[in-house]
Amino acid sequence: MKLSRVVTLCLLAVCSVLLPGQVSGPAFDVSTVDADVAHAMSAFHAPGVAVGILVDGKVVLVKGYGVRRAGSPQPVDADTLFDIGSITKSFTGMAVAEMVDDGKLDFDTPVTQYLPGFRLYDPIATQLITPRDLLGHRSGLSRHDFIRYSTHLTPDEFIQRLRYLEPNHTFRETFQYNNLMYVVAGYLAGHANGTSWEQLFHDRIFVPLDMTHSNSSAREIQQSPDFATPHEVTNDTAAPIPFYDYQSFGIGPNGAVNSSVNDMLKYLAFHMGDGTANGKVVLSPKQFTQIHRAISADGDLSYAMGWIIEHRAGYRLLLHDGSINGFTAMVALIPEKHTAIVVLNNAETALPKAVAENFLSRYLNLPFHDRIDAIKQNIDTARKKSAEADAAFEAGRLPHAPTSLPLSAYAGEWFHPAFGKVSMTVEGDVLDLHFDALTLHFRHYNYDTFVASDPFTGRLTASFHLDAQGKVTELSIPLERTVKPFVFTRPRKS
Repeated sequence: MKLSRVVTLCLLAVCSVLLPGQVSGPAFDVSTVDADVAHAMSAFHAPGVAVGILVDGKVVLVKGYGVRRAGSPQPVDADTLFDIGSITKSFTGMAVAEMVDDGKLDFDTPVTQYLPGFRLYDPIATQLITPRDLLGHRSGLSRHDFIRYSTHLTPDEFIQRLRYLEPNHTFRETFQYNNLMYVVAGYLAGHANGTSWEQLFHDRIFVPLDMTHSNSSAREIQQSPDFATPHEVTNDTAAPIPFYDYQSFGIGPNGAVNSSVNDMLKYLAFHMGDGTANGKVVLSPKQFTQIHRAISADGDLSYAMGWIIEHRAGYRLLLHDGSINGFTAMVALIPEKHTAIVVLNNAETALPKAVAENFLSRYLNLPFHDRIDAIKQNIDTARKKSAEADAAFEAGRLPHAPTSLPLSAYAGEWFHPAFGKVSMTVEGDVLDLHFDALTLHFRHYNYDTFVASDPFTGRLTASFHLDAQGKVTELSIPLERTVKPFVFTRPRKS
């Protein structure tokens, strides 16, 4: 769909709303941020953006740009809700720390002491993994994000399926970003509190920090009077897409928080403080220190409890970005300077990171290189390489490589314990593989191998294997590229 004239004008001229009376503190040249946002909205074709900045503990900018939904005139403002994606992980780390303060959890006690049914593929990891390991991305488990999009699960079912996901590193060998372990950490905190993780976030984070607009549900955000719609940008045009419903997949503590720049500035100010909010203790000094302390490292970066730690110009920075269907976000804090920025965007673009990085470079007086143009160039280069890889893959098709059997022989039910039963149907010359919440369309490639392309997974191959009698018995799909392909078998007849 084409963008409306209103949205186009906002992209070019930066339609913005600044709430009166909310800017205070020392002089700050906000025009540089305004210019960056205008440039980035044009470069990345973003419908709406919200930015909040603290300098020396004072709010110097809180502003909305563009519109909440492409084709609609409703402007983004400082209270517009966006899904903040993986920035949610710091909320999960904070919730676990609060349970440690309450004496209900310990960072270094094995998870199985609290959740006896918890199991991982690696029995050693199962025995030893602690809340600190969950929060520090050192479980040894690769991402395995496919399950987050393909299969509707209850929280208990999600926990049960983890034992069938193969690791690609030994336990505590290395930092390896993993959404699923943050889901476990959130469930663990809620379980310890005797509530859901959503209720825990509300009662122990949103309420004491006076984050009056924030919530943790795709259903709840859409009941708000002021929320941004998620968008996908295709061929330089932003189009609305459905919200990703975390709860229906049995997850959420990895990325489900919805918030506004007004609320997020309160949250960032808390993390540059002393563990108190509005005169009340939210976290003890000990646990406040713990959540910002490095657990694991990846090159020059370290990872705390939902925070990436960097050092620039002699200062320690806490950062995190977020990305989920139709939304991206970025936060960056310089605690020693009581300075922070939050950027929220209702499209899957690199805008938040680019705008935040430009701000940090200017504020820290680092050599300035416009990250907007640089990131845009990197994206264009990556797209070109991807297209070249696709062309090379297509060139690998053999002229005479037919299937061993008619397509109907590959159809029917298949089973893997991580995903349960899935079904394969024939639609013309296409094999459709139906997961519970996702269908992949496989076209013939060579012999008994088929290929599908999906926005969540990229290019996937599916290879069928025949037994000595010529019967199709296995379906092999590399759903996680860092481990062996998942092998689906025919379910046993009851």
